[in-house]
Amino acid sequence: MQRKEYSIRNFDAANSYSKILSIRILPDGLCFVVSDPKDNKLLYMTKIIDSNRHGIDIFADECKSNNVLAAEYLKTHVVYETQQFTLFPTPLLEDVEEKKIAELNFGNVDGATVLTDTLPTNEISVVYTVPQRHEETIRRNKPNATIHNQMMPLLFNAMFNSKKCKGSYLHLNIRTSSVDVIYIEGGKLKLANIFQYQTADEFLFFVLGLMDNYHIDQYDVKCVVSGEVDENSAVVDHLARYIAKIEFSATPKGIVEKSAFSSIKNKHQFLTIYQLPICV
Repeated sequence: MQRKEYSIRNFDAANSYSKILSIRILPDGLCFVVSDPKDNKLLYMTKIIDSNRHGIDIFADECKSNNVLAAEYLKTHVVYETQQFTLFPTPLLEDVEEKKIAELNFGNVDGATVLTDTLPTNEISVVYTVPQRHEETIRRNKPNATIHNQMMPLLFNAMFNSKKCKGSYLHLNIRTSSVDVIYIEGGKLKLANIFQYQTADEFLFFVLGLMDNYHIDQYDVKCVVSGEVDENSAVVDHLARYIAKIEFSATPKGIVEKSAFSSIKNKHQFLTIYQLPICV
């Protein structure tokens, strides 16, 4: 198990009632951040990775033993990283049952809870599933928490940053065996989906197929990378052979980082929970 903790010098969990807690639950880990809503200043962060346990089980144990996670907050947001999500026009949700949307896209959803995220623009909603046991664990330990899918903060970030991009915009949020993909062209969202891969070569094959299907110019597209990778990762090395403009996602505009957080490497892995308090 790997555990890293960052904190400003005078952080006190006893003063949590005026703060925001953002939690990210991964298939193999957990990360949570405490921030001040007055100025979006980061106060505390813990990241735990354990390949032998699901993040929901780490979360349950930490809620019992970690005084920061167990404290009561002004707001608590949970990003649950799921592989089952789809986008749906928000105005049409009034006429269609969310469970039927999930069944049409994912098949049988027995044993899962169907949830919906709506982007601030109110035009697009993300319909997704969370295993019922996992949702119950979150509700039991954090009854006032709002649960979100990873695509919601990613979409918000990509749609905001693509406005400053002259060409097309491709965002890849990469994990060890899956990648969230957002493609925006001419200011319009063309694709938001998740794909599985096993090797770096398979990842590259998928990206090249994506570029071919959407006629993406390798010299024109701006490719932004976030997630559980760094500049030495094989998948990033493969990307660099075929895409001219690649950069790692920056800390979202408005987030204030003090010196305790400035030394963190690969901050792009925290994009979803950094972005979440700003877009909900």
